Amino acid sequence: MMVNSFKTSKEGGEEYISSRITDEMGAQEECNTIIAPLTNKYDSLVTSVDRMLDEIEPSVTSEYCIYRVPQKIRKLNKEAYNPRVVSIGPFHHGDERFRSMEVFKKRYFKKVVRRDSGVHLKNYIEFLKYCEASIRQCYSEIIEMDSDEFVTMMLVDGCFIIELLLRRYYMDFRDADHSILSATRLRNDIYRDLILLENQIPFFVLEGIFNLAMTNFKPLPLLDLTLYFFENYIIQQKSPPGFISIKHFIDLILILNRPTSQREVKEFKYTRSATELNEARVKFTAGSSNCLLDIKFSDGVLEIPCITLYDNTETLIRKLMALELCHYSGDSYMIDYFFFMDFLLNTPQDVDLLIHNGIIENWLGDSKQAADLFNNINKNCVIIGSNFYFSALSEELNAYCKVPSHKWKATLKHDYFSSPWRTASTSAAIVLLVLTFIQTVCSILGATKGN
Repeated sequence: MMVNSFKTSKEGGEEYISSRITDEMGAQEECNTIIAPLTNKYDSLVTSVDRMLDEIEPSVTSEYCIYRVPQKIRKLNKEAYNPRVVSIGPFHHGDERFRSMEVFKKRYFKKVVRRDSGVHLKNYIEFLKYCEASIRQCYSEIIEMDSDEFVTMMLVDGCFIIELLLRRYYMDFRDADHSILSATRLRNDIYRDLILLENQIPFFVLEGIFNLAMTNFKPLPLLDLTLYFFENYIIQQKSPPGFISIKHFIDLILILNRPTSQREVKEFKYTRSATELNEARVKFTAGSSNCLLDIKFSDGVLEIPCITLYDNTETLIRKLMALELCHYSGDSYMIDYFFFMDFLLNTPQDVDLLIHNGIIENWLGDSKQAADLFNNINKNCVIIGSNFYFSALSEELNAYCKVPSHKWKATLKHDYFSSPWRTASTSAAIVLLVLTFIQTVCSILGATKGN
């Protein structure tokens, strides 16, 4: 019975398995029948998605050095980041607003390539074609221009800049077309536009064009001509270290405004306002350094280099900070400086204190405008807490304010002598207290004599 039963079960199982296999084969054939026409139907979509995958931008590389300003920063002051009169590079190329300046750019381009340098137009194009891939990699987004259009744009823009630098330094290069540098407002707008983060071409492109154009001439090096051209934007009168690679104009200005001392890795520390520090017997004095970031504290004296505030100061600072945000996020100096100054300058009274001590030269109109500049310029910026440049300095100032005698003096001055009215009322109270004490002593002495 058991054997027969087993045989029956086995035979039933084989039939079941055979049935399942037949069913699955049928289902597979049916599925293939359905998929075949679908595959043909969606071929175009597959091709489109595949093309999209090929066009996806690669991750950020170390080659990037020219960026679009992040929207969260741009919206705070759009005027600070957009060109006014001239477009340089691909980001604003073809904008109708700059059509009139294109005429001047092409005239200057013609002056460079037709000057008797022994170099032909073909040599310029060969150089740029050879470097094209490297140039494109400098931009943080894919440039939707074909090779010929891209190379032509670089050649015209590069020659325009070279001719500007030459005409700025050498009188012999000037002619009737020099009018764009003679008109003060237009000249200032060109200077401004040439140091916008979105309006840059790589410095090595300018060097290549310059070396070709100056084959039969012996002018100053390109770097020296650039420093002369932007002398009003360079606070420190020094040359960049030879081992540092200059990426473009705004990068050069940022490098030249970096501090002379090395960064210490310490945790982020706040500090008190200038008025509060002054109440704690901290003295303020103008530093002798040309670098804004060379701030020092020693023996109760805070030494801060002088900063002059003009109408265009905010615009220049925003350009430098935009580059730091995009390219030097872990090694920012200007952002750290304005965070530190924001701690110091909370009110117009804080600004007045630094003006009185020769640290701030204010051409903005009043102290409130200066305070607003320092309080608002860092909005939407971030600092690396473990890499804040002024952490050690802030720690020293906080420690000084915690000394009991300094703390007591600060409390006394803040609570009882912070304004003329408080000083008068406190003085009157002290006089009244002294008179009351004298009266009490006299009364006691009188009573003692009577006894």
